Amino acid sequence: MAHASIKIERIETAQVAPRWGLLRVETSAGIEGYGEFTVEGQLNPAEAAVHQLAELFAGQDASDIKRLVRGAYDQNFYHGGAHYMSALGGIEIALWDIYGKAVNQPIYRLLGGRVRDRVKVYRWAGGNNNTPGAAAEEAARVVSEGARAIKMNACPPLAAIDTYGGIQAAVARAGAVREAVGPDVDIAFDFHGRCNVPMARRLAKELEFARPLFYEEPVRPDYNRWLPDIAAITHVPIATGERMCTVAEFSDVAAGRGAHILQPDLVHAGGISNCAEIASIAEANGLAVAPHCPLSPIAFMACLHVVAQSRAGWILEWSKGIHYNASGATGEVDPWLRYVDESQWNEFEVDAGGHLAITERPGLGLAVNWKEVRHALKAGVTWRDEAMSLPDGTRSNW
Repeated sequence: MAHASIKIERIETAQVAPRWGLLRVETSAGIEGYGEFTVEGQLNPAEAAVHQLAELFAGQDASDIKRLVRGAYDQNFYHGGAHYMSALGGIEIALWDIYGKAVNQPIYRLLGGRVRDRVKVYRWAGGNNNTPGAAAEEAARVVSEGARAIKMNACPPLAAIDTYGGIQAAVARAGAVREAVGPDVDIAFDFHGRCNVPMARRLAKELEFARPLFYEEPVRPDYNRWLPDIAAITHVPIATGERMCTVAEFSDVAAGRGAHILQPDLVHAGGISNCAEIASIAEANGLAVAPHCPLSPIAFMACLHVVAQSRAGWILEWSKGIHYNASGATGEVDPWLRYVDESQWNEFEVDAGGHLAITERPGLGLAVNWKEVRHALKAGVTWRDEAMSLPDGTRSNW
């Protein structure tokens, strides 16, 4: 049977609260696809890249996903980086959404089919320089809402060689949270790249008592060559990847044997196909893949499909309830659900084990309320990276 062409007619973008860049692709077949180009705190350059890349997609067949996306990447002599890859990834997600809807299949099935029936998720539980008591209270609340795994900031910003005070604060906070949630809830610690190598090594040892699920981004990706040294001094798995943007970068980390969990941000890494490749790298090396996703339901659902079809897939970050989502929030609706059609809200409830069901709906499986997106567009986005400094006034990685 001859293939009916689905021509790309228009790509519409929107910057909306709390800090998301969303896009919609319209086609000649009347099928719409949704994507996300969010680069947190830097939406303007990513949005500009979407519109420039749109010139390469206009009038093309939306079902030729790899030909279009990889072709755009190769045609542009300068490519890579968070803004370019997020723009390309946003369009790519929307093309997968369109193709899935066109053939009436969920994306994971188009990737080869699922290997699991549900996906475990973890929720954010603070720890961002708050007191041990406040951190414990927040963690207990998130667990009471059904979370069986949580992640929290491991430490305040630390100097290259810091006093022991920052370590003590981190240990006290971790201890209070572990006591509050009990022994059966998994706790991951996000270093957020706030440590240089010496302090990351020290902190990795000091936090072992809390039986961490993993340590995330113990150092910035600039210093990934040091990950094997950090991994060698602790039995806790090392995770990294949210600020890595190409499949090749993840291949290098796997080859360096310094990380055990690959955490591509599906938007920043260029979309669904690239993250499926990264998941294959993890599987080929006996590693795990756990996508970074403090983003909108669009990126979240794209990640869910990748995890569902990968043997290396394991757990997925879910930003429902995260403090970032309070920025610009209005009304009584959970900000994470604001742009999702109300008919689907009840689908985002975890089971007793902290899992979400895998959708059987076509494409992403998400009904986006674009009317609400356009309404939110009027208010724009005010969220920016938090400014943090060391006691001597040095600006730090937040």
